[in-house]
Amino acid sequence: MTPPDSALQVIGGAAVLLLAWLLRPLVRAGLDRARARRTPPPEPRDSDDEWKLREASHRRDVLRPGLLHAAFDRESVSLGDDSEWHWRLLMFEENLPLSAALGPAIFKVLASVPDGQATWLIELREDVRAPQRSSAGELERPGLVRITPLAVVAQQWTAPHLLHADMSVSRLMGATLHARYLGRQDPDGVAGAPHPIREEESGTSAGYDESQVGANDRVMIRVRAPRPGAAV
Repeated sequence: MTPPDSALQVIGGAAVLLLAWLLRPLVRAGLDRARARRTPPPEPRDSDDEWKLREASHRRDVLRPGLLHAAFDRESVSLGDDSEWHWRLLMFEENLPLSAALGPAIFKVLASVPDGQATWLIELREDVRAPQRSSAGELERPGLVRITPLAVVAQQWTAPHLLHADMSVSRLMGATLHARYLGRQDPDGVAGAPHPIREEESGTSAGYDESQVGANDRVMIRVRAPRPGAAV
């Protein structure tokens, strides 16, 4: 007995729907391939352009007006380190206390040694009398520098040991923070020893002209504020 036409139509429609459902992955894959052919591949990154963008961003960051600054210099930690230029101008967005500035952030400019045991004595050097030179650049009279030991910093410590009352970084402007490398000396012993303020003759000035310092010799020092309730 032949099924009625209505039944055949229902069976045929169901078969078409089933076939369409089975073919969905193939149709989707075909559409994805067609879309991929229409979308051009991304252009390869130019490493030189990326470096230029980073350099431009750094220049905008450290050359902004209104930043606080202090010069920094350090002694070398090895013979190979002698060939490097260590002088930098530290830039600050806010008037941080010295204790915060000499925390982990200072290791952006303070060398770390492989064994993780390095002790530094941080001194403030200020001109009492600037050196005098002839028109030919020869030293005629040495300058006089006042040296104030400020803190002991150790690679194995998370915070400095201040040798005097804390101060703000604005107090450092126009002078130089100098880091004396003390090798693997016990930092607790160094912190407990006397560190008197002294004056020394010098052929170089501890001052600087901020307008003459290029972007490459400037380092931004940022300190992340502690979370509310976090231990200090």
